[in-house]
Amino acid sequence: MNKLLAPHDRRIPASYWLAVVVGCLAVLVCFATARWVPWFVFQAAETVPRPLWGAGASLLGVTLGLIMVSAPLLALRWTWFGLCIAIAPVAVTLLDPDGVGFDFGMFVAVGCVAVAASWRRPLAAAAAVLSGIGLAWWWVESRQRLAAPFDADVQILDHGQAAQLGTVYTVVFLLVLGGALLLRRSALREEERRALQARAGEVEGQAAVVAERARLARDLHDVVAHHVSLIAVRAETAPYTDPEIGEVGRRVLGDIAADARMALDELRGVLGILGRAGDAERAPQPTWSDISALVERSRAAGVDVRLQGETSAQVSVGAGYAAYRLVQEALTNARRHAPGEQVEVELAATGRLLSVRVVNGGAAAANIGGHGLVGMRERVEALGGRFRAGRENGSFVVEATLPQTATEDVA
Repeated sequence: MNKLLAPHDRRIPASYWLAVVVGCLAVLVCFATARWVPWFVFQAAETVPRPLWGAGASLLGVTLGLIMVSAPLLALRWTWFGLCIAIAPVAVTLLDPDGVGFDFGMFVAVGCVAVAASWRRPLAAAAAVLSGIGLAWWWVESRQRLAAPFDADVQILDHGQAAQLGTVYTVVFLLVLGGALLLRRSALREEERRALQARAGEVEGQAAVVAERARLARDLHDVVAHHVSLIAVRAETAPYTDPEIGEVGRRVLGDIAADARMALDELRGVLGILGRAGDAERAPQPTWSDISALVERSRAAGVDVRLQGETSAQVSVGAGYAAYRLVQEALTNARRHAPGEQVEVELAATGRLLSVRVVNGGAAAANIGGHGLVGMRERVEALGGRFRAGRENGSFVVEATLPQTATEDVA
């Protein structure tokens, strides 16, 4: 019940627009076909030739109807404004109670205002209905004339007839309120149904994404993991299958095997993220403190790397992971596109930001449009950071600034 009567400002449904349009037509017909002429208009019309009185009265009714039609339309958003317009004809009756009676179109307008207001302000709709009931009993108790549609008049003759008419109008207004609340409940249910359908579509879309990620994880595992593991196995077994390999070669093959095993571990971690739900168990991911070990492995692989900055600072996990991947991809690009060139890795960590700058001396061979740089940019910007990659003073520079999230765990 509280939900049915709760106010809101949501979009007006089509069913309400239809109800209001039908109500506006009823109001227009009531005023256009009723002989309800205010006293001041009647006095002004005395100078008009008598053959034009009928046409003038009809034109007046249409004009009043067009004005009163605005009441239900305004009540869709401004209930009290619309209600004031709907009951405005009462002021004419009060100014000349002996000559000008009530207009049936006023009661129709009040009922339409109640229906229009029920969508956003149901309690205001109830107030409009109470106003209509009060006006109806005022009319029957005053025994005044009621101008009805199609030139009809309603004249109350005795007290019994007044009581009957008052009761009829009360019941009709209460039925209007009940119908308005039923219309509101139907519109709310339709809105909820559409919201559930939209949510179901989102869930289906997410399920499709999860399924596609799982398929990609399986494909990556079948293709990449197989070849990387083959590299590790061959590097480990080479000293035993070929006794002529010297000590230096054995050490290099050992480093290759270790790098391949580490690549397999990281690959399995990424594939686990792709192939499992968000709450599934994941392998520990590298972060800020692992950058120094990454640099050491690059040096062992023959890359001239110089590291500046401290990697022991406590940083947020997400930002640290992104920084690690950025340095890893930058070193990979340097080894691939500018072998033998010196690479400088500059790190800085504060309580709010992480700064990473990788300078590669081989600017001429750097590939600015590669997929690796695109992935780095997306990873940094996904965290709200800034990324830049390009040539600068004869070198190729990759730099990023990453914000740290205060609510994240630190590593």
